[in-house]
Amino acid sequence: MNLFELKEPIAYLAIVTTILQFLSGILVCKQYVVNRTTAEASSFPFIAGVLSCGVWFLYGLAKRNDKIVIVNTVGLMLMISYTTVFYIYTFKKSAVLRQCTCIIILFLILLGYISVEEDNENLVIRLGTLASSFTLITVAAPMSKLWYVIRVKSTECLPFPMILMSLFVSAFWYLYGYIDQDLFIAGPNLIGMILALAQLALFVIFPSTSHSSVQYKSTIA
Repeated sequence: MNLFELKEPIAYLAIVTTILQFLSGILVCKQYVVNRTTAEASSFPFIAGVLSCGVWFLYGLAKRNDKIVIVNTVGLMLMISYTTVFYIYTFKKSAVLRQCTCIIILFLILLGYISVEEDNENLVIRLGTLASSFTLITVAAPMSKLWYVIRVKSTECLPFPMILMSLFVSAFWYLYGYIDQDLFIAGPNLIGMILALAQLALFVIFPSTSHSSVQYKSTIA
């Protein structure tokens, strides 16, 4: 059995693990509902999720790839739902509205471009470049935590289950992109996979607690 014959199973594994990762937002929103407030939390992760899923959804439509369309349809609906819950319980409603307005304007610009672009190949390339750029920004976000973990020599601040799930998601999408010869999918997910492995390696190198982290907590307290 060659790798190409595994394309469909890998695609379905990628879809399932990604949707499971999306569903983790339910736990966050549940806490907002229980506390009746979002406190100082930022809506940016949900807003960024709407933007990323929306652009990947448009890319999937342009490329006529039902796998990308399906997973990002689910992601888009969930991220919009999470943003709505956040808006209900936040005291920073004006900030959320500004972010949502920016997203709507951006999508209107994209839809306007899509409606006038006659060359589908150019459309796929440009949407793919935009979508993969958003993914790269997302997977690069944990870099600041990596430097902090190395500095304090403790992995206490790293969420092991989420990192492990990110590894599976990135690995499955990388394999799917490689088989499908789609650099826009394979490229950022290869980087995401490497970063997830780097974070997991820190759990082996450093314990979850250390003198440095305890000292840091004491200083904050």
